[in-house]
Amino acid sequence: MSRLDKALMKQIDPIALSLFALSFGRHSSAASCREAAVAIAGEVPSQLSRFDPQALSNLVNGFSKWPGASDCREAAVAIAGEVPSQLARFAPQALSNLVNGFSKWPDAVGCREAAVAIAGEVPSKLLRFAPQELANLVNGFSKWPDAASCRHAAVAIAGEVPSKLLRFEPQHLANLVNGFSKWPDAVECREAAVAIAGQVPSQLLRFAPQALANLVNGFSKWPDAAGCREAAVAIAGQVPSQLLRFDPQALAKLVNGFSKWPDAVGCREAAVAIAGRVPSQLLRFDPQALANLANGFSKWPEEAFTGQATVAIAREVRRRGDQLSHFTQQALANLVNGFSKWSEDEDICHSAAVIAGEVGRRALSDFTPQQMAHLINGFSKWPDDPACHRAVVDIARGLGRGGQRFGAFTTPEFNMIANALGRGITRGEDAGEIIETALLKDRLHQLAHHLHYDNDRLEQSDVLTIATIFKALAKARLFEDLGSLAS
Repeated sequence: MSRLDKALMKQIDPIALSLFALSFGRHSSAASCREAAVAIAGEVPSQLSRFDPQALSNLVNGFSKWPGASDCREAAVAIAGEVPSQLARFAPQALSNLVNGFSKWPDAVGCREAAVAIAGEVPSKLLRFAPQELANLVNGFSKWPDAASCRHAAVAIAGEVPSKLLRFEPQHLANLVNGFSKWPDAVECREAAVAIAGQVPSQLLRFAPQALANLVNGFSKWPDAAGCREAAVAIAGQVPSQLLRFDPQALAKLVNGFSKWPDAVGCREAAVAIAGRVPSQLLRFDPQALANLANGFSKWPEEAFTGQATVAIAREVRRRGDQLSHFTQQALANLVNGFSKWSEDEDICHSAAVIAGEVGRRALSDFTPQQMAHLINGFSKWPDDPACHRAVVDIARGLGRGGQRFGAFTTPEFNMIANALGRGITRGEDAGEIIETALLKDRLHQLAHHLHYDNDRLEQSDVLTIATIFKALAKARLFEDLGSLAS
């Protein structure tokens, strides 16, 4: 049945056809199953009226196993267009499956709109969903964390979790934590995650490797919660002896998560163990994973294995120089931030220069304030490299009036920016670069001017942040700004 032609598909009952798609999805690695599912997907948009709600749900669930297949995407988007006007016809399980499926195409407007419509129904129907369905909903809604309805639905589900923990399977718990972590500021999501964390240490052997990675990555969004830390440390203790069970992306998630507790011995030992495996598996990591590894390892710069792994990552990034467009803005910022902890290494410097070129080809407005702060601070660690210094100047040009206003940055980010501008000014003056140095001084002056009028910010800063900003102003001989802040 893996080969289907159009004539045969029109003779098959719609429910049966949807079950075929669902079944094929369970064997997504088989080329014949993919071929058959894609064939079914090609017929769906023109035959939507033949399928009842359960069949539509089955189809989306099946097609979601091949999110890169254009016919599967088009069929899912076509089905999504039907959902908002027919919500009352779908059973709770079908709604859960739809959200789970649509989440594989988070950038498709139709899928987003259908998921948002479903989210609006969830809070009033919570008691009708089974535990697995609640977990799938949270995990699915988390692909649209900025959608108010998705947040409200996730928060409503979070409120139910602590009292029902024993009803969830380990995989469900991992999906819940992974989903809730997209709204770390929501009190209910935090409380639900902490409640789940309390169950983890005593059930470690019940979790699959991917689930453990999702738990650590999720718990890391609440690093100050004792329960989350204890659960992460417990998981870390299992990692060194089970490294071969984790796929590359899971290893990257673990390092990214453990890095939020750099002082925890268990997290450090697990990260070092993972670092030992990275150089031999570089080709298996995608761009985001490479960036997460470099950024995570940078929390332990004194460890030989983390340094060696990061140098290997830097060489790999340089080797993929013509593919840097595949790296997101966040990935580029994470790489530079991570590499900067080993700024004296020649391979890392060369890789940073390649990234600087890629950053220069993108619009600064595409980067968030946090990303800009990490980039300018990171690039400033290589003042003698022309490409990195050019990147510092270009980012500085996009700060303040006419660019990214200083009010958008956090106090720690002010610290990074001031530090970077100070280094750039020193380098520029030593090299006799008058115009660029004047630009950097002007941005440092604007930063000080902002802080002068945002007095609360300075008063709430720690001693190190204040000292860093004052030191940068003194280096730049901006004594008037220094005096106004000190008064």
